[in-house]
Amino acid sequence: MNHDQLDQYLRKLDEIEKIQILTNENINDFDGRELVVNGGQSIPRLDEKYFFDKGPIFISKHHRFADMPLHMHTFIEMNYVYSGECHQILNGKEIKLTEGQICLLDKDVPHSISALGENDIVVNILMKKDPFTMSLLGQLSKKGIVSSFLMNAISENKHHDRYILFHSDQNQNLQYIVKNMLSEYFAPREYSLEMVNYYMPILLTELMRVYQLDKNFELPQSSGKTSILDILHYIEKNYKDCTLTSLAETFNFNANYLGNMLKEKTGKTFLDLVQSQKMIESASLLRNTEKSIEDIAYHVGYDSLSFFYRKFKEFYGETPTKFRKSKK
Repeated sequence: MNHDQLDQYLRKLDEIEKIQILTNENINDFDGRELVVNGGQSIPRLDEKYFFDKGPIFISKHHRFADMPLHMHTFIEMNYVYSGECHQILNGKEIKLTEGQICLLDKDVPHSISALGENDIVVNILMKKDPFTMSLLGQLSKKGIVSSFLMNAISENKHHDRYILFHSDQNQNLQYIVKNMLSEYFAPREYSLEMVNYYMPILLTELMRVYQLDKNFELPQSSGKTSILDILHYIEKNYKDCTLTSLAETFNFNANYLGNMLKEKTGKTFLDLVQSQKMIESASLLRNTEKSIEDIAYHVGYDSLSFFYRKFKEFYGETPTKFRKSKK
């Protein structure tokens, strides 16, 4: 399937849409029992047993012409607006996605989708939280404290009510990656599922380049439109000489307030975040350069080599020497 054929496939009315365009009522994809209400909950949850019989990734076109009622699920969901626009309620907040944008939802995010019009094409990409997905997210989280924060937002066992809206409409490379992935999935041939699994980390990595983000975990009372990711980007770039006081001055916050907010939003103190970035940078230098361990320690801000060894082992579970040998 090429991209023109993909376009025809997505715009063609499927069997459910043929009914929904007449009734404007939502029709379930499977046997009608995929939405279940668990004890103590009022919002139905999609049962994941319907989606992952072929692997950890499931992709489908969202059926047009009827509202999708409020629901949650135990898997990660990515909504890609192929064409037109999409109006959703996420955690009680109304958002609008436009063509080329992506919304990434953690598990247990209550959300509903308003009826899509004829030109509104949305594709749902679902990822099961299995060893494949967790390994993938874990690898991405090692690229820096910003990507680590994004991945933790959808992979840790706490705070499972978050979403990220990526303003990716101007990223042509990302559009190309998604279309290739969809073409493999909707017209499967030999090794198509493997190709889809290979495209996913490329897609997620490309999303890391999209810095304009709408999040339901922005810092309150911030000056202008400062978000926690802006602050994490700053720490990532200036970890060698950044202090909590200088960081607070840069973003016009009270230092104590900012320190408490970082702890609340990331689960780490300011010093923990700086330490994490030092370790991530150290690991990158150990993997990709021939610098001595002593030079690397000095480069990331440690005057004591023994202290660097101790911190590195605490973070990665092995010494810098053993780490370098195992990664060669």
